[in-house]
Amino acid sequence: MSLTISEFFKLTKPGVLYLLMITAGASMILATNFNLDIIKALTGFLGIAFIAGSSAAINQILDFKYDSVMERTVKRPIVTGKISVTSATVFASFLFIAGSALILYFNNFLTWALTFGTWIFYAFFYTKVLKFSGSQNIVIGGLAGAMPPLLGWTAVVGSIDPLPLLLVLLIFIWTPPHFWALAINKKDEYAKAGIPMMPVVKGIEYTKIQIVLYSILLMVVSLLLFATGYFGYLYLIGAAILGGIFIQKSWKLKQSTGADNSMSLFLYSIVYLTLIFLLMIVDRAVITYV
Repeated sequence: MSLTISEFFKLTKPGVLYLLMITAGASMILATNFNLDIIKALTGFLGIAFIAGSSAAINQILDFKYDSVMERTVKRPIVTGKISVTSATVFASFLFIAGSALILYFNNFLTWALTFGTWIFYAFFYTKVLKFSGSQNIVIGGLAGAMPPLLGWTAVVGSIDPLPLLLVLLIFIWTPPHFWALAINKKDEYAKAGIPMMPVVKGIEYTKIQIVLYSILLMVVSLLLFATGYFGYLYLIGAAILGGIFIQKSWKLKQSTGADNSMSLFLYSIVYLTLIFLLMIVDRAVITYV
């Protein structure tokens, strides 16, 4: 039984889900300045998580034949046969319905509509169309993964404001260097599966240049959050340090041979996104209570 639960949990792509929900949760705190309505926050958080998990499960259902030829994905539960396509479809449907019910009953229609649009975009449009459209697939597709701050924000306040849009922009710019670092390391696997990720189409060296450029742009966008007055000097210093390390690791990758240092950047990018959103919360707490 525990093995089955574990395999179903894998369908939600927990590593990705972790980042989505960190950013959504942080946005909820920022939206209310720590004055959260616990019920709204909890139902919004769970609803967004359920629908995000549903889209990840659908992605694995539709990507079954590609996952089966890539070393990175051959242990996914549908590929190994531990979960059938039918069971995965029922699970994905349950998550979507449960998440929708929570958001529509306890939160608001705006949050559900935005979450539903994100679900459609990732689970179907990205998975079946955009992923195979060319080397910019992850740039455009990254919009789905960038949406949680806006979803978390609207779940607790019911409106769209400038700050969550800037947070969406931050993640949108973060996504390409994060994913391209992984794609460089897994270039041969993507080529074998026939998926036109940038290292496959444009080459590793070209991709490294793009990673450096996006890393610099990421620094600019992160500092824009200070320049627009949303965060204070604690955030400014922390964001500059985190962004500086990101650029340094990107440059080190650019100067290295082949895929050397690619996974170091990929893993740091996860740390970066986690820390910069935690930094926002700490900075806001200092401004609010000190």
